[in-house]
Amino acid sequence: MSAEQLRDPVRAALDIFMTIRGELERRAKSEKEKTDFGRDLRARARDAPELIEEVGLVPALSFFYSKSDKIGYELMLKAILLYLQRIQIVPSNINLDAILAGERNTDAMIDLLRDLLKWSTVVVPILRPFLVEFKRLCEATWSERGSS
Repeated sequence: MSAEQLRDPVRAALDIFMTIRGELERRAKSEKEKTDFGRDLRARARDAPELIEEVGLVPALSFFYSKSDKIGYELMLKAILLYLQRIQIVPSNINLDAILAGERNTDAMIDLLRDLLKWSTVVVPILRPFLVEFKRLCEATWSERGSS
């Protein structure tokens, strides 16, 4: 894939959505309680573009991180960070799963947020087309009332 294709926000949204959806489905199968993770992710995807534009990239990401014990927030945060890795804002050698999963690596996340501060004003307009497409995919896949 060319560098131009990697940076295409629609292609990136499709690729990252498939990754996130696969992870969501795996987690849903392993959960004892019947929870509609898709609906939760859909809600976060709908909120993300406006939240990031209103409060800024780093405050929005830190909010998602603070709520990442809830799968919808965690997967939305992961989708955004995967896109930022793809467009080479977040270094590819950063293991997002280690930062987000289980025994979360808070120090690594704080370092990442600190690094993103310098990119914040540049990244928000670049991030918007990705967020809008990701939101559309979530809305098409999961209804407000439950899984489709």
